[in-house]
Amino acid sequence: MPFPTVHSPGLAYNANGLRSLSLPAAVRLLADSGYAGIELSLNRQHVDPWSFTDADADELRAVLDGTGMVACSLATGDPLLLSERPFEPALVDADPAARERRMDLLRRAVRIGVRIGVPIVVFSTGRLTPGADPEQALRVLDGSVAELLGVLERELRAAGAAPGSTVLGIEPEPGFLAETNAQVAGIIERAGSDSLWLSQDLGHTVVVEEDALASLRHHLPVTRHLQVEDIAGRVHAHLVPGDGDIDFGAVGQVLHEEEFTGWVSVELYDHDDVHERSVPDSRRFLLDHLPSLGGLHRAGARR
Repeated sequence: MPFPTVHSPGLAYNANGLRSLSLPAAVRLLADSGYAGIELSLNRQHVDPWSFTDADADELRAVLDGTGMVACSLATGDPLLLSERPFEPALVDADPAARERRMDLLRRAVRIGVRIGVPIVVFSTGRLTPGADPEQALRVLDGSVAELLGVLERELRAAGAAPGSTVLGIEPEPGFLAETNAQVAGIIERAGSDSLWLSQDLGHTVVVEEDALASLRHHLPVTRHLQVEDIAGRVHAHLVPGDGDIDFGAVGQVLHEEEFTGWVSVELYDHDDVHERSVPDSRRFLLDHLPSLGGLHRAGARR
């Protein structure tokens, strides 16, 4: 390795790439494959926002405890949870009734995330309604974020959990109102809350930003969670790390130099049918190219 390992982010895998498995089976597969964590995904297969109960949360925590795994995040970006139109209605939809459907989903997600004990619940802004005023949409967004922060505070208090034990994260998404790290950083600054963070997606940064490494580095201080996948030709299609053209060696250098100790989560939502390859190959490649992962995983992973 070109530099010593000092800091140890955790390596996780998003369960949205394991939908053919039950959630307990997905946890056990990742534990046996040497991952330290699982990123949960709000969807009808694993964490259904309309039917997931406190008993389900207790059962999941028992599986996590039994395997030594951590549920490091709850992602709420399933594109078809609310309609057949991907990602709609959005948090910035011009129709208040449509926005309320998204807000109801996110309130449920916050409650579930607190009950499970995940450190971060992640959401995105959604697309701007055609013809809508972007400035007005940002004002609506800021109000929605403030409401969700209030929901988080109440849920933590009701669960007897410490303030900050679960926070909210906003993920930039290509084509959404907030598609860059800087745009999300602006939302965080306006909110002025220690409970709102950036959830970076490396592939998204590569797709939408001219200097992805500079953006990654600049925004790590406000980043709690980093999703990774490979990208080829700046086309928004998630690939197994090593199958595209992202310079993961340079990414690893940035994470090491900036002392990033958050979770790094593989995000391959369309690779369920090949997860027998994508799960081990992603881990092997990332351990080789993100050396700061090695301090935790090479010492303690099950082989």
